[in-house]
Amino acid sequence: MKLGNVEKMVEHALKLRNEGQYDQALNMYTAAIKEQPSNSDLYRGIGKVAYLMEQNKLAVAAYLSALHIEIAKIEHFGLNEETEKMYDSLPESLVKDLPVKGAFILYYDTNTLRHLAHAIADFDEAALSQEPELLAYKEIYTAHLKGQDLHEILSIYNRTESDYTEQESTFYIQIGKELALAWIKWDRLGSLDVGHLYF
Repeated sequence: MKLGNVEKMVEHALKLRNEGQYDQALNMYTAAIKEQPSNSDLYRGIGKVAYLMEQNKLAVAAYLSALHIEIAKIEHFGLNEETEKMYDSLPESLVKDLPVKGAFILYYDTNTLRHLAHAIADFDEAALSQEPELLAYKEIYTAHLKGQDLHEILSIYNRTESDYTEQESTFYIQIGKELALAWIKWDRLGSLDVGHLYF
């Protein structure tokens, strides 16, 4: 299968990220966004690189942009067969509190929420100094983003994979959801110009 231009750029950006060439990786994602401005995966890519560059405000903007695009597309095009099943399987108590119908995706795209929370919590010096536990998970998460072997990192911090997964789901994903609900520009979902909305 022949890779398209954007796919090639993403592949190159990932290679650059793994080599620690963050500026170049960021440039590559930015170029890819010029080709496909409403591709939410490209914004997630920017978020990860920005986090590794310790530019957490840029990371937050990128993750909010990715979520905005996902929600805006559902609002514009409506539910398809797959998303309708997802929406219908959400408990009524959650559905009634959604700001818009498309916001149901926040209960499924938990990976973006997790990254969003790390971009905030991992740069909160006061919280990190009070809770050594958070510092350990920041180190594990960062090393994992850098492409290092997860099991190796976990053993350094004397954690299991299930410890890590549980911390991500009970702590980070919950924070990410709260931040997304508070910070997504719900009144601007008619626009996909996330560059102006979040950056």
